[in-house]
Amino acid sequence: MKFVKKNIIKSTNIFASELLSNKNLNDETVVYASFQTNGRGLAQNKWHSEENKNLLFSLIIFPEINVENHFCLNMIISLAICDYLFLSGVTAEIKWPNDIYVNNNKIAGILVENSLYGDIIKSSVIGVGLNLNQVDFPKEISNPVSLKNLTDTDYNIDDEIRAISEIISNKITKYKRLDFSEIKTKYLENLYRLNVESSFKINGQIFTAKIIDVRKTGHIVISDNHNKEHEFYFKEIELV
Repeated sequence: MKFVKKNIIKSTNIFASELLSNKNLNDETVVYASFQTNGRGLAQNKWHSEENKNLLFSLIIFPEINVENHFCLNMIISLAICDYLFLSGVTAEIKWPNDIYVNNNKIAGILVENSLYGDIIKSSVIGVGLNLNQVDFPKEISNPVSLKNLTDTDYNIDDEIRAISEIISNKITKYKRLDFSEIKTKYLENLYRLNVESSFKINGQIFTAKIIDVRKTGHIVISDNHNKEHEFYFKEIELV
């Protein structure tokens, strides 16, 4: 695994994608930065981070899996980040579709961008932002938390980048051999607010329902107060 460190960068995912397109890469590569001027999340959401405080990186991998299993990749990455946090004594949960929570606070976000060759995912750029040493956050961010907030420990960014990247890479190698049902079982065990009555928002309207499942496609399945099931894709529904 190769590591490319940048001080200030627009976005590690953008840089990694350009690196992937401009060179014949065959090795897994990690691009990480002290600061991003345009950090991105799902659907153009922004990722805010204090300079030289957090883990801001993109991992280039070559999964060679069928495109119909694309959300399995998200599941595996999410589980790997939970494993990484557990090594520091922190139990985390996966907030569908791409956030990692500790209790009710967000500690990490994921953005996966895949490149296809026919029906096969030939390469993926896995972007991760994880709050590591930052302890103060902008007021407009409603529920952030960092690993330092939770453990009162200062972490070395270079060491932690290598540790979490290796965990993600090893987890993908191990889990992509499993079928979807086995991966989903692990994912649901760690899913935030599974089978818990929660408030959701659709088109500005708030209602109560429970998360009961996640499909192979990435759709979330909820059950309303009349026990009727509904499926939603990314950004079609919001857990509030």
